[in-house]
This record gives sequence, C-alpha cells and structure tokens, in this order.
Amino acid sequence: MNRSDEAEIRILQRRVRNAALLLLVVFAIGIGGFHLLGGSEHTWLDAVFMATITLTTTGMREVIPTTSVAGELFTTGFLLFGATAAVYTLSTITAFIVEGDLTQGFRRRRMQKSVDKMQGHYIVCGAGQTGSTVLRELVSTQRACVAIEVNDQRFAAIQDEFPSVPALHGDCSDDETLNAAGIARAGGIVICTDDDKNALVTTVLARQLNPGIRIVARATTDKAAARLRQAGADGVVAPAQIGGMRLASELVRPGVVTFLDQMLRDTNRNLRIEEVSVAAGSALAGRPLSSLKLHEYGSGLLLLAMRTTDGEYRFNPPADTPVTPGCHLITMGDPSSVDSLRTESEKGRA
Repeated sequence: MNRSDEAEIRILQRRVRNAALLLLVVFAIGIGGFHLLGGSEHTWLDAVFMATITLTTTGMREVIPTTSVAGELFTTGFLLFGATAAVYTLSTITAFIVEGDLTQGFRRRRMQKSVDKMQGHYIVCGAGQTGSTVLRELVSTQRACVAIEVNDQRFAAIQDEFPSVPALHGDCSDDETLNAAGIARAGGIVICTDDDKNALVTTVLARQLNPGIRIVARATTDKAAARLRQAGADGVVAPAQIGGMRLASELVRPGVVTFLDQMLRDTNRNLRIEEVSVAAGSALAGRPLSSLKLHEYGSGLLLLAMRTTDGEYRFNPPADTPVTPGCHLITMGDPSSVDSLRTESEKGRA
C-alpha cells in the first residue's frame, strides 16, 4: 500500500471513530433523559432499555411512561437525533469496509495495467537489501522494472520507497506470479532471494516461460551457483565473493574504489558504465570509431572498450577501429547520453 492509499484509509478510520463517538454520546444522553423521566420508581437498567428500543426503533413495551409533554418531546428529539446518528455510523462503517477494499482493488488493477503495457522490462524477485539495491539502480538509470516480494513487511517497505515501481505480493517461484509480472515480455529477471532452492525453481520457470530472457540469480554457495547455471541462469552472483573482492580492493586500491563509489553515488551526473550492442544493419556498423563523435550524444560519453563477436575485449581501441556488426561498445556516461547512442545504433543504415 502506497502513501496515498494509507492516507485514504486513515481518513476513513477517523470518520468511523467520530461516528461511533457521536452514537455513544447520543445513547448516553438518552439513558440520562429516560432516567430523569422515570424518577425513583425506575432503575438505570430501565433507562438503558428505553434508550435501546428507542434508538433501534424496535417498538417494544415501554417500561418508563412517556405520555407527559416532557416525555413526548424528549422521546421525539432523541428518536430523531439517535436514528440519524445510528444511520450515519452504519454508513460510515460500510464505507470503511467497501472503500478500503475498493482502494486496494483499484490500486492493484492500475498496477496490473501498467505492467501489461511494459515491454523489455526487468523483474526483481525479492525485495530485501539486495533486491532494494537492484531496484534503486534500475530506477536511477531510468529502466522499467517490476518487483515481486512474498514477505508482508518487505512488500510494504518496497511500496513506500518505490511508489512508481509496480510491486506484486506473491511467490516468485509461482508461474502465475511471474506471468502477472509480464515474464513473457520481460528483457531480464534478477533473482535476489536468499533461498537457493527458491532461486533454482524460479530460474527454471523463467527459462521455460521466456526462453530468450536474461536471468541473473543470487547464490549463497558455489554448489548452488553451479546448479543455477545448469538450470539456465546467464549470470550468477555470490555476495560473499563480491564482498571479499571489495574488501581486498579497499585494502590495495582505495583510489579506484573511491572513484567508482563517487561515480555511482553522484546524483548530479549519474554516470554509469553501459554497453551498446551493434546489430547487423545498424547505422553504426562498418564505421570507424573516430566517426561516431561520441561527444555529440551527450557530455562526458566515453568509449572504454569494445567486445568483439568472438568475446574478446579490446580496451581503449584505436580511433580507426571499425565497428563490426555483433560487437558491443562499452561506454561510460549518463543514462540519456547512452540512450541516444543506443537509439542511433538501432537505426538502419541509410
């Protein structure tokens, strides 16, 4: 539930409390009034009985006579105000139940419609610390994504932190949940759960539902990593190994680590290292690197390396290196600059 939904629910709750308090005050006035009308001959229980049958319009036998002028006036006023308070309270409670359900229903339908329109998006399974970090990166680089989380607290937290990201409350190892997340149209899925068995099942299902999707999974052990690769994962990340490499880098190359951290955390420029694929027929294919004029696509766009069709990386390639179909350009720049180069690459040659 996002913040706007929570605000609506709080308003409904406040209305229910006020209506119930109003009804209680009217009922207490009725008890006091009938007790005064009955005098010493009637007990407080008789007054409660009279207030109850009058407020509920039951019309049973009166135990306190109301034939006097004062009795008739009080009973008439109490009946009018009491019936109004009772109807108001009942309608408020009904609205709280119905509108609360409708709010959730409308939110779920809006979210599902936005997911149904997505193409080439990314699915993040598991919204713990790892999954939240993945979502922050996808959002900051302007990539469409969907989150899946089964834990109630984590699901609420992910909705609060990422209100613009559609979130599904369910098990990622369930094919219905993956289909609801648009697995058939997704460009990639990252499985961040800390349960290796759950990650394995999700990997198999994702590969079956979308054979062309890129699957990246988290593994806690080397054995689990090997099984995930056998199951169809394109990439497997072991947090323990990554943490060890980071610790070693902080020890022996702190300047490089600081540079990368600043690059990732710089909210003004938002620099990232990205790759741009060059397909056959691309407007970039067959041209030398010098003719690309990367500075025209945005400030600070740099070419770091080129991955050839045979998987070889050529770092800082010479300016006369031809851009061959099937290669990948490894660049560093802000998302808009990279997107401009990617759009140019997707154009057909004139």
